[in-house]
Amino acid sequence: MERQQQLVGTVKTAFELHSLHNDQWLLVKEGPDLRQIEPAAALLIDRKEVDGVRIVRRRDYLDHDFKSHITVRKRLRPGVAETDPLQIANPGRDASWCDKPEDFTGDVQRQVIRGLFARYLDDVRVTPLEVLYYEVAARALDNAGTLVQGALQRLASQQVRGSQQSAVSRMKELMAMVDDGLSRLLAKAKGNPVPPLAPGGLKALSDKLAAGGADPIPGLYRATAAYLAGCKSWMEKLDRLFRLFSPELTVREMRIIDSIAAEIMGSSLALRELVGKEADRIELVLNAINLYVGKLGKVEMDAAGSHLPGVITLSELLAQGVLPRTLAELRLGLLRHLHARLPFHGERNIQDELRALVRIQDHLKVTAPTLVNDEEIQEAIALRADKLIQPEAMSDVMALARGTYSKINLILSLVNMAPGRQAKAKLAPYLRSLIVPDDIVWDMGCQNRRMDIIQPLSELSDRIQNAGLPETSKREMLDILDSALFETVRTEIVGNQAMGFADRMLALINTCGGLPEGRARTFASETLTTALRRPEFILNYLERFESATERRDNYFKLCENLAASRLVPPALIPHAAA
Repeated sequence: MERQQQLVGTVKTAFELHSLHNDQWLLVKEGPDLRQIEPAAALLIDRKEVDGVRIVRRRDYLDHDFKSHITVRKRLRPGVAETDPLQIANPGRDASWCDKPEDFTGDVQRQVIRGLFARYLDDVRVTPLEVLYYEVAARALDNAGTLVQGALQRLASQQVRGSQQSAVSRMKELMAMVDDGLSRLLAKAKGNPVPPLAPGGLKALSDKLAAGGADPIPGLYRATAAYLAGCKSWMEKLDRLFRLFSPELTVREMRIIDSIAAEIMGSSLALRELVGKEADRIELVLNAINLYVGKLGKVEMDAAGSHLPGVITLSELLAQGVLPRTLAELRLGLLRHLHARLPFHGERNIQDELRALVRIQDHLKVTAPTLVNDEEIQEAIALRADKLIQPEAMSDVMALARGTYSKINLILSLVNMAPGRQAKAKLAPYLRSLIVPDDIVWDMGCQNRRMDIIQPLSELSDRIQNAGLPETSKREMLDILDSALFETVRTEIVGNQAMGFADRMLALINTCGGLPEGRARTFASETLTTALRRPEFILNYLERFESATERRDNYFKLCENLAASRLVPPALIPHAAA
């Protein structure tokens, strides 16, 4: 706990209430107690102009100047879908809004910078923080043709959406702020060389820069950026960054390391470098989960077969939970992967994609239990499954199966894999269209001996019962199967005059034990119960055996089969009663 306090500092928890209006989340209320927020949320969802509400748990890492947000509850009106489930709530205007150059260093603004310049930043292996605090990186970006101008045009259009201001005037304001910020950065650097920094030397430099009460944070970012300059890969940069760690660091220095590490982890290319450039996206997701709990998993090793020292330190600090920004970025990266349209494997195949989601869920349960009950992660998994189930895709996958029963098995396997009630509900109509008993009879070759269909239909009923389908759809399919089973038992066994009475009762015992609860099972049970109350049933049955030994053995076998069928009360079974 003392170490946590030393490296993380003071953390406070608050709850926010957000309302959805025209695909925009707005901050409505916040407070330290969930009980203050829940009543307001219940009232808000009833207002006609509100499309949805969500309650968000916010953790304020005061010494890191960082806030994490996790949705703990969400409710949308029927038919409402979010364009961006990861959208940040706006306090009345776009969350990335800037009024002065210093505002660009905010968390939301840096995420926007990451998105606007993603390709450039990945190409040169530089983070937004390095651009904002290190004059060499800032000048390089400014000299990258019209890249900055094009990015600011897109940002201006985004920020004025829904306001009275024009994109042109906002563009001019942003350009002025960027020019002013760059001029200030270059002016401060002039005649002020970057202080040298070496592995393990971050604490000493921090103390030196803080002498006299000065704010050491800008200088620490600048020195760290200069120290990291020239790295050819994100892996190398992570290694060098975490070689700065030493046990005597305080929360002030950890903020520097954690902030830059989080921005590196915000790059999908960085995760790909960690796992290996040829890995499928599913491997990136699984490895991100591993990293979240401090496990290196499939992180690439050096030529000697060892993990880089800095990367090992990264994993140890993640396991200790002392890198709040990096942990939040890994979780956000997992959500981005789950919401992305790109397939986890090479081709977007429903079966492979659902198997990948099952694999992710199983991996979460084993590796990161704290994420299993994460509302946003479970929602993302369910939404991804729901989007996979489209008519064209279902037509393609059903074409792989030949015959009605094979198609039923295929759809049920998808239902069992599908996470979330919504995805299962979308699969239900495809399954219902196949529940045609006569088609199943012909498909299984039972048209000349329909009694043989009893066991397959009974097993199918059990599978549908336990598949997690919506109650209405499930009950409709079970009723159809139960009616078919009832008619088969009534006509093919009980009413089959080509069979003797004893043989008909034996057929009930041997074939109807697996009947599901319903009319068919009740009918079979009542018929057998009536037969057992007539002593001639067993006596006539035993007369077909010549020796006393055969009669005794078959008597006990009959009693065992009766008990195993569970079709009649135990008290009616002679052997059981004895």
